[in-house]
Amino acid sequence: MSLTEAPSPSPSSSSGSDDFAAFLASELELTSGADSAFPGDPSSVFPATDDEGEDPEELEVEAIEQNGTKRRRVEEQCQDQGTSVRPDKIPTGASKIVQVEACPHPGHFGGLCIICGKPQDEEDVSGVAFGYIHKGLRLGTSEIDRLRGADLKNLLRERKLVLILDLDHTLINSTKLQDISSAEKDLGIQSAASKDDPNRSIFALDLMPMLTKLRPFVREFLKEASNMFEMYIYTMGDKAYAIEIAKLLDPSNIYFPSKVISNSDCTQRHQKGLDVILGAESVAVILDDTEYVWQKHKENLILMERYHFFASSCRQFGFGVRSLSESLQDERESDGALATVLDVLKRIHATFFDMAAETDLSSRDIRQVIKTLRKEILQGCKIVFSRVFPNNTRPQEQMVWKMAEYLGAVCVKDVDPSVTHVVTVDLGTEKSRWGLNNKKFLVHPRWIEAANFRWHRQPEEDFPVTAPKEKSKEKDSDNDVAGKKETSEDKENTAAGMKETRNDEGNVTGKDKADAKENVVTTSATCPADS
Repeated sequence: MSLTEAPSPSPSSSSGSDDFAAFLASELELTSGADSAFPGDPSSVFPATDDEGEDPEELEVEAIEQNGTKRRRVEEQCQDQGTSVRPDKIPTGASKIVQVEACPHPGHFGGLCIICGKPQDEEDVSGVAFGYIHKGLRLGTSEIDRLRGADLKNLLRERKLVLILDLDHTLINSTKLQDISSAEKDLGIQSAASKDDPNRSIFALDLMPMLTKLRPFVREFLKEASNMFEMYIYTMGDKAYAIEIAKLLDPSNIYFPSKVISNSDCTQRHQKGLDVILGAESVAVILDDTEYVWQKHKENLILMERYHFFASSCRQFGFGVRSLSESLQDERESDGALATVLDVLKRIHATFFDMAAETDLSSRDIRQVIKTLRKEILQGCKIVFSRVFPNNTRPQEQMVWKMAEYLGAVCVKDVDPSVTHVVTVDLGTEKSRWGLNNKKFLVHPRWIEAANFRWHRQPEEDFPVTAPKEKSKEKDSDNDVAGKKETSEDKENTAAGMKETRNDEGNVTGKDKADAKENVVTTSATCPADS
């Protein structure tokens, strides 16, 4: 049973298009035709012959006359056992041995083998479920590997890679109607979402009481990224929500046909995985604002700066500032987060497909490309930290230290003439004074974080260190990066390229939240555990 014979998928199982499902169906059907191994192959009706001009129908009649009884017995047995018989192995004489080949059951659809149609008990069906492609579809490991290999060849031929996109805080920001702040109500947020304006970016969802704000530049981002990548949506949200957002982002269903993955498709609780992606890991790039959910695939991940438009989003992450919506401001399209990461994706794509590279395309790995490009960001910088980490901790284990090294910098504990930067929150420390006297760069820790998000070394003058604080407040300075709120002056120096209200990101630098699973700026470095 092929996918093309299956009932049409339910609305919750795909984003509407059967293009990807058709590709999958055609690939699966190759198995049934391979080596004439299964029923339905033309060679089972017309056996191969070396004699030219002979009528296949006469050959069949002759075969039936000679072995009709044996053939019927073999075929009946195969149907009962879910096996198949090679036509050239059906006996034509007493010396022939019948060779029956068991169907490998490469996948199941609605409990039936996609090749032989044999029913399987749900608990006996192994493999990975691909319900987002077709409800009830489950594929075995060998079949998944085969499909990924075929998809890889197609992608490389088209000079494309795979891009997995998170939704919330990456491409959009959503809020429940009941969570809208009084200030947002006074500003008419709901009315703006209801306007019949083709250029609006705030929408009221049809099937649920929610508002969704599209991140600036998202439509242009998707348009340009689609020329370089085969794209998937992958969210920890519910299926119905994921499909509604996909309709907003892709109303013509050209970017994400049958590629909308939600929490019900995950194979591990609270984790996202590439095991449900029919694309090779070696060509997969992930954009997500949360590192924790990608424990097995950090090397594929590009961490996104979180998009907090609504007040409820700021409250969720503990920000005591006005939201972008309340301030009537937003990220700039020209150099906001999506415009920045699009440039990064272009560099990754160009590097991967560099014709000057000596390695074969099929043996290249996108993870190595990402690692190499990231190492170039702070290459040549030698950093010493001062009054940044909590007492009684090993600096090498702190995320800001790891982040700097992951970006190509060299980090040391003591000053020496080769040090280029003193990263600190207080100009009054001994190392800070040494840096000033020796004309070294003195920068706030957010300089490293901004480089991590922007994928470029940022101007040091945009991240100055404030003057020494009073003695009574020195403890707050010591723990500034460990979770204390910055001053309003500090907040203005957040990642370059955003409007002034982007300072809400700066409030969470290194915040020691009870929910350690969420990545918040400093604690969200994308370095692997062995870095």
